[in-house]
Amino acid sequence: MSVQSADPFHPRPEGQGFRNTGWVFAVLGVLAILAPMIATVVVEQLIGWILVFWGIAGILFARNFRAFSEWRIVAAGFVAVLLLGLWFLFVPGVGASFMTVLLIVAFLVEGGLSILLGLRMSGQLPDWPWIVVSGACAFVLGLIVLFQWPQTTSWVIGFMVGLNFLSTGISMLAIARALRIAR
Repeated sequence: MSVQSADPFHPRPEGQGFRNTGWVFAVLGVLAILAPMIATVVVEQLIGWILVFWGIAGILFARNFRAFSEWRIVAAGFVAVLLLGLWFLFVPGVGASFMTVLLIVAFLVEGGLSILLGLRMSGQLPDWPWIVVSGACAFVLGLIVLFQWPQTTSWVIGFMVGLNFLSTGISMLAIARALRIAR
């Protein structure tokens, strides 16, 4: 089965879209890994702007519900989102600190739960130790970031985004290669 271009007026060779997107992600990932402090600021600003636009859109949305007494609660929630976004934008480092704490919590919780799940699956799943190893890696990573906090605030988000972009880019390049070989 061949993959068709979504645009019938500009057909692409199979895999070209994956290859182009893969290279963009891979290059952005490498740049973020090489300059994690800059990448952290970019991510912080991007999330700040997203929160600002989300807050404004939510406030406008809440105005449509003025006939209901609860509309003020909805509006207040969106005002909080707007203020959080403005805080991220105008107080440098706050967003990065907040996101780093969330990342630490996520790694510790995911690691602990994966370890428990792996141990619970020990009698039912032959490769259960891999779940425990994965959980232990996440937990240890969370501890490393935690014990280095707040110094990690300036770089960890950019570095993690860089790793994610690089792995996404590599996977898309692999898909493009597989599609080219399958042709």
